[in-house]
Amino acid sequence: MSEQEVIEWIEDYLDATNPELTAKGMILNDINQYTFEVWIDMPDIVVVQEYLEATEEVAVELVKDYKNMLAQEQELDEMGIMQTLKIDPVQSMDAFRGGVMDVFRSLLIYLQVKEQANALYQEHKR
Repeated sequence: MSEQEVIEWIEDYLDATNPELTAKGMILNDINQYTFEVWIDMPDIVVVQEYLEATEEVAVELVKDYKNMLAQEQELDEMGIMQTLKIDPVQSMDAFRGGVMDVFRSLLIYLQVKEQANALYQEHKR
């Protein structure tokens, strides 16, 4: 497959689950940022580092938002204002766990697709 055909294959192949869509977004972003030729030979460690940085940024914001919501709930409690809906810590932790697992699934998909794309592209170059 040519470079364009590989990119089209990636766009068509990754289109179902949230982890697949995340992987597709990360792949297309990396191709745009580094060019296809650089991306296809990019060491996996670079991909892992990028995922780590992106995940850390999101996690920091989520934790900050969670703390702010808890502080707001506490302020309302102290003011005697009744609340019908409160944050459920167990549900929140479960959602956070699910998000983290989706990140790892996305990383795995990214690396698998990159390997497949490389094989398809190398086949074309022969």
